[in-house]
Amino acid sequence: MLKLPFAFAAFSSVLVTLATGSAVAQKIPPELPLAIVCWNGAAQTWRAGYLDTVKEDGTVIYSSLTGQLSATVNAKGVVQPPSNRLSGDCPGKTLEQLRAMGRVIEFQRTGK
Repeated sequence: MLKLPFAFAAFSSVLVTLATGSAVAQKIPPELPLAIVCWNGAAQTWRAGYLDTVKEDGTVIYSSLTGQLSATVNAKGVVQPPSNRLSGDCPGKTLEQLRAMGRVIEFQRTGK
């Protein structure tokens, strides 16, 4: 089980508050996790990508906090390999596979 630092938990709470605030016209699709976590074997590090963009065609972009790294999930829910760098172990896996592996961080939804 991944142990995430308190700062990450605090950031997640702020992001969820912003994403579900009353100013948001559309709801986030319920099947999308807040973040995905991938292992980069070359760097021997865990990398987290946070929900950044949901496009009209269903494509989703997860980005690092710095915005320098990102992962694209196609409309079928499959993580696509990046074209500009070596990738971790997420490309080719679906969100459901990552979820089953304990490698997603879900939104904590409340109310309606």
